[in-house]
Amino acid sequence: MKVGKKTAMAISFTVGIAMFATTAFAEVTSKSGYDQLKDSLKYTAKACTGELSNYTVDTSFVIKDGTNVVYSSSDLSKYDISNKSKEAVNSTYNGSKKAESYYYVDKNTKINKPENSSSYSVTNFTDGTSWNITNPFDEDRASDLEKIADAIVGNLKDSVAVNTKQDGSRELSGSLNNTQIPSLINALVSFQFKNSFGGNTAASSSGEEGTDGRLNVPRLADNIFVKNIKGTVTTDKNGLIKTVLGSGVLSGTDKSGQNHNLTFELLLKIDNINSTTVKKPDLSGKKTIVQTANSSNPGKLSNPEKYLGKYTQNITIEKDGKFIKIGEATVTIEKIDNSTISGTYEAKYTSGYEDGNQKLNFSGNFDKQKNGGDAFNATVTATGDSKETEKGHLYLNPNYANIDFNLETNDPVFNPQYDKVFD
Repeated sequence: MKVGKKTAMAISFTVGIAMFATTAFAEVTSKSGYDQLKDSLKYTAKACTGELSNYTVDTSFVIKDGTNVVYSSSDLSKYDISNKSKEAVNSTYNGSKKAESYYYVDKNTKINKPENSSSYSVTNFTDGTSWNITNPFDEDRASDLEKIADAIVGNLKDSVAVNTKQDGSRELSGSLNNTQIPSLINALVSFQFKNSFGGNTAASSSGEEGTDGRLNVPRLADNIFVKNIKGTVTTDKNGLIKTVLGSGVLSGTDKSGQNHNLTFELLLKIDNINSTTVKKPDLSGKKTIVQTANSSNPGKLSNPEKYLGKYTQNITIEKDGKFIKIGEATVTIEKIDNSTISGTYEAKYTSGYEDGNQKLNFSGNFDKQKNGGDAFNATVTATGDSKETEKGHLYLNPNYANIDFNLETNDPVFNPQYDKVFD
């Protein structure tokens, strides 16, 4: 699901905290408790990405400054793994206003309604969406991250309750106070918080220097440490995680020296297993923007023909403290497919600058993705009347109607962007 920048920042920080907290809780139980929790995480990831037919994930996240809610987010996501479809509704509150977004995807269609938009964006894919959900523990770096998390925890030995019930389900719960939390974890949490909420973010709309302008979360600058964390994880008899309840308090001071105690609360539930239904929304009477594309793969050049045509830019210089136009450059894409591109480049200058006039034919090949290249970038060779060749690059913007075209002989401050000409 696509999420807004505000939600992404909150999730990024929460995931970072959760990694440290969860591993810490696991380590302080016992070796068996530690293994049980890791096994449950791995089993849940595997089940949710392939073994379960469908399920619902309900997540809520809250940040409080004292008793004041400065950010909250709730996300209800329904997954149908068998039919490769998903529906999600996300609601956020940034401390001053609420917003809601909607997302749906199946084998052939993506529907998205961003925050503060009155329109549904509908994209139908002729080659299918290739939507898939992958197991993070199958990634190459997963084992390395697990080892790093283990090393961060150190030798924490405080007890955490592991309660196995008669039906085989389990509850793992525990808490840590500031005296039990290693300084390394505090340093990492401080770094992650500043990276997510502080640093170069703009001040709030009210002009308050001590808050993040997008989330209204106080920008802690100094003396950042975790005062306490606690959490509970419940699993079924197979080890599938059913609920996660966690909370923690982060203390610190902003640039003005004011102290803040930020409370983070997270609740996650996985339910309606193999009884969840994902339905394509009925958009009758709704405002929609409908388009068709070949593929949903953002790295694939799936519809090269749409780039055929002319692209222009104004050639300008600065003179007497002003920008003045001294010519116009045109790139015309005449032929294009997934592998090759060819066309012409022409620069026409106004009177007094005619020495810069130039007309070239170019052709080239797109980078190969399998070799780590960019499918939208082509290395081109251009030739003019003199038959001398010039090397250059042409980049197709995958999201907008413009291209970048640059020859190696261009001035270093040359503007490479050209906008498409529409009839």
